[in-house]
Amino acid sequence: MNAQHLAKTAAMAALLCLAGMIMRWASPALVPFSILPVFVFLAGLILGPKYGSLAVIVYVFLGLLGLPVFASPPFGGIGYVLKPSFGYLPGDIAAAYVVGKLYNRQNLLSALLAVLGGIIALYIIGLTYFYLVMHFVLHKPTTMALVITTGFLPFIAGDLIKGGIAAWVGNQLIKRHAQAADRNIQSEQSR
Repeated sequence: MNAQHLAKTAAMAALLCLAGMIMRWASPALVPFSILPVFVFLAGLILGPKYGSLAVIVYVFLGLLGLPVFASPPFGGIGYVLKPSFGYLPGDIAAAYVVGKLYNRQNLLSALLAVLGGIIALYIIGLTYFYLVMHFVLHKPTTMALVITTGFLPFIAGDLIKGGIAAWVGNQLIKRHAQAADRNIQSEQSR
């Protein structure tokens, strides 16, 4: 690990904390609306699988320590693991990893497909955890239909839009960074 990668990872973790704290729209649903997925996908696109997922791990760890960075009450603390929606946080870690692993830094299509893979990973983990907590911890009668209608259907369209935004922004940032690096190399060679 070098200092530059760690600094970028820390900056992304800070952005994730801000994204978790702002735009908290409390809904009657068990799963809150948040802009966090945009930054999770950007973490994978910009930092790659290792550092992107590390940034999300730092964010989740800070929340579990008690910082009020999560999207729904109690906004942080170890007790958050008993909430049905907690599974989306490990899902975010997996999503950042998958996005970083799938993105080949070539074009927007690659970014879109990588984000789609991240969304799939997010929902597989999030919905599974949702079911397990509802059934085994809260002892509520739970069916997969209930899990889908509560934790998937109200959010998938928004997450696809957020993913599209993240793919476009992330791809543009990577492209501009590559162009700037090429200009720096050319100016160094002309000296």
